[in-house]
Amino acid sequence: MENFPVINMEKLNGEERSTTMGMIKDVCENWGFFELVNHGISHEQMDKVERLTKEHYRKCMEQKFKELVASKGLESVSTEINDMDWESTFYLRHLPESNISEVPDLEDEYRNIYKLTPIDLMT
Repeated sequence: MENFPVINMEKLNGEERSTTMGMIKDVCENWGFFELVNHGISHEQMDKVERLTKEHYRKCMEQKFKELVASKGLESVSTEINDMDWESTFYLRHLPESNISEVPDLEDEYRNIYKLTPIDLMT
């Protein structure tokens, strides 16, 4: 098995730009995912985004589950879902124009941290 692809973002600004762009193209076509290092986003900010994402999913999925239970007349079924593994997806786009205002039910703190992330990448 090959090593998991890692892209060093520092190499985009210099002599290795062409090689790095080729690596990004290759891993997108052949792996579909990769790890970015030296991207300029602090661990603190990434941890905050992860926490807010998990909170968002928990809140939204818990509410949907409770609505489903109520609509099916299953109120006697336990609605404790802390140990359930929910999966859901939403897509955020920053450039050329952000779509964060189109995503429903996001807390203000979540919207604000996502507004800061592209600014951190550009500085």
